Amino acid sequence: MKRIIIGSLIGGIILFIWSFLAWAVLPVHLHTYKYSAAQDNILKVLIENLPESGVYALPMADNTNATAFDEKYQAESEKLMTEYVDKPIASIYYLKEGYNMGGATMLRGFLFNFLAALAACIMLAPGFAATSSFFGRWWLVLVAGLFINACGPLVQYNWMGTPWAFAVDLIMDNFLNWGIVGLWFAYYFKPANG
Repeated sequence: MKRIIIGSLIGGIILFIWSFLAWAVLPVHLHTYKYSAAQDNILKVLIENLPESGVYALPMADNTNATAFDEKYQAESEKLMTEYVDKPIASIYYLKEGYNMGGATMLRGFLFNFLAALAACIMLAPGFAATSSFFGRWWLVLVAGLFINACGPLVQYNWMGTPWAFAVDLIMDNFLNWGIVGLWFAYYFKPANG
């Protein structure tokens, strides 16, 4: 277990450093989010019209008092889906209280990176032990990246309407960060007889 914790801790550090580089230094995410010259006006409209922090889908049937099998809500949802085929839609991540990327955010970011590395180590440990080649162990970690992409950005693209350009940036980043961590894992988790 000590070996998994050490490998995960260093893997988490690598993920954390890569995330910083990808988002703040390298051009990996330079165009992930789009700019709007009307951002001040859009924010003003959001402030005046959105009651609380949350993720808003536009259009959206009123689900304020809806229940799981609310026929009126289901009918309105189906009507909107039909009406808005091939028309503009939007998803808005709205934080009424703003966002502060302070120390707590950095600490959570590292904790999440550590947990991701720990989960990967635990799931892949039997494969690491059974694979004598460096490339084979590295490939196992890339498969973890494929799993993350299939459950994350690709699902968002398919079902939530996330634009492809946004999804591709996240997919590329996932493969790069797990490819880099995979180099560490492939080296560190070589079998004792390898």
